[in-house]
Amino acid sequence: MRPASGTPSCLFPDARPRPLQDIVPDNPPAFNVPGIIVGLGAILVSIHAIMSWASDALYRDILLTFSFIPISYTISADQLVTAGSRFWSPLTYAFLHGDWVHLLVNSIWLLAFGSAVARRFGALRFAALFVFGAIAGAAFHYLFHPVGNVPVVGASAAVSACMGAAVRFAFRPGGVAPDVETAPAFSLLESLKNRNIMTFVVMWFAINWLFGTGWLTPGEAGIAWEAHMGGFLLGWLGFSAFDRRSSS
Repeated sequence: MRPASGTPSCLFPDARPRPLQDIVPDNPPAFNVPGIIVGLGAILVSIHAIMSWASDALYRDILLTFSFIPISYTISADQLVTAGSRFWSPLTYAFLHGDWVHLLVNSIWLLAFGSAVARRFGALRFAALFVFGAIAGAAFHYLFHPVGNVPVVGASAAVSACMGAAVRFAFRPGGVAPDVETAPAFSLLESLKNRNIMTFVVMWFAINWLFGTGWLTPGEAGIAWEAHMGGFLLGWLGFSAFDRRSSS
């Protein structure tokens, strides 16, 4: 139907339509995932594939050399498969996983929380958080099990560090911050006073403890909840040491 004479065909005649190419990029990314997350995920998958294809003897040697075993700091070095493993295992255990489901779960959480943190921190600072989160998880686990002889594997502690860091900037009034790269961060004291953050923290700790102690999964293999908590605390309490935009 044509407009009547003298009636503008647009309510805002000065607002001319923009060309489509000015609105939609020529090559929009299919997934907005930081490169370091993609690279890290590829490394984790590759390592687990090697572990899956390895012979039983090789699998055992890799596990005993690169997993975190608390008792290795109590026994003599000549009792270890590799004498130097006690130096690198607090980090390398984070690159091993028990099975594909374990790897998948960690990868999903890494994608969800790690992507936001990596966009905010940048690749190098995110890598530092991942490394120190893994080490903090191993140290926290050791405090509870100084003579434990069960190998600890998985990126859960490092991923938990990403979760801990995310709560310092992602939780805003009314929901999640729309732009994690520039969102103002809560100081540690502000985060302790924030109801949304503290509700998330308490629930997160409670769920990890319930799963780790077997209350929710009786009879299942144990979960190193202490390592998760160590990583989370590192990310939450040590956020300012990694954030490029934080001064508190």
